[in-house]
Amino acid sequence: MEKKNLRRRSNWYIYLISFAATIVLLGLFILAFRDTLFPQNTGGGVPDWRSFANYTPEAELDVTVLFMMGDEQGSVPNNYMLLNYRPRDEAVVVVPINSDTVLTTGSDEGWRNTSSSVKITELYQNGGATKVIEGIAGALGVECDFYIHFDRSSFSGFMSSLGEVQVNIPYDFSGGGLKLEAGEHKLSGGDLFVYMNNANFPEADVGEDYDLVIMGTAITTLINSNCRHMDAEAIQNAFGKIRNNATTNLTFKDYTDYQRALFYTSVNSINPAIYYVPFGQYEPDGFVLSEQSVAEIWSRFKLIKTGSGHDR
Repeated sequence: MEKKNLRRRSNWYIYLISFAATIVLLGLFILAFRDTLFPQNTGGGVPDWRSFANYTPEAELDVTVLFMMGDEQGSVPNNYMLLNYRPRDEAVVVVPINSDTVLTTGSDEGWRNTSSSVKITELYQNGGATKVIEGIAGALGVECDFYIHFDRSSFSGFMSSLGEVQVNIPYDFSGGGLKLEAGEHKLSGGDLFVYMNNANFPEADVGEDYDLVIMGTAITTLINSNCRHMDAEAIQNAFGKIRNNATTNLTFKDYTDYQRALFYTSVNSINPAIYYVPFGQYEPDGFVLSEQSVAEIWSRFKLIKTGSGHDR
């Protein structure tokens, strides 16, 4: 009888040891994957979002992103746009770029340096987004840290959590299977994508590059209205849709680096976004931006020039 009791006591210790080992392993698992399981508490995250009373974004977070839009995933984009984000200044500057714009790109072949000026669409066709970024740096002196290429599907998915966008249609519009009468409309992500990629109104006397005005107006409205008062979960969800559905070089670490700044901007900034359409002239090779426009972009992006080159 005594031996039987000892055997039961021995089994109890085995259960206790197994339970303790399981707890330890679970703790190690959570520790190893905490960035994925609890992203709001990692990297640049803020465990308690109420602590923003003492938070000011760092100037090092200033960034320029190349946005592109094309009809289908993998296709050459129809529309290009620079978005300069300066969270400390509570500023977002949107610069739509004419798709015929001529950019400069260079190459080092070891024994010689070569450079060429080609249209932005040709750059993308020959080298993708990284080649376009190189061309923008060569022609404008603006360094783009990230790129995002939306097609209609990925843009619709991104917009699904942001809601409809209020858009003023200046003239009756028909294109891409969408018809809209002149006036105020609330457009879903898919319809907004079609409108931005097809509207130009060449029949109206609205000047050249009016399609760029349309894109600049729509994106600034999206930022100033639909991106206001987003909570941490909504920001993370929108960022995740970009990473999972669009073509981009953004990583999850980039989200953790910027999540506090994005939340700060969404909560505190009132109408942070403005747009600027650069001007120039058409030449045989394509559309060439004027030096004045390039200088204006630098001014609006709050960049500075030094004797040795371009600095932020």
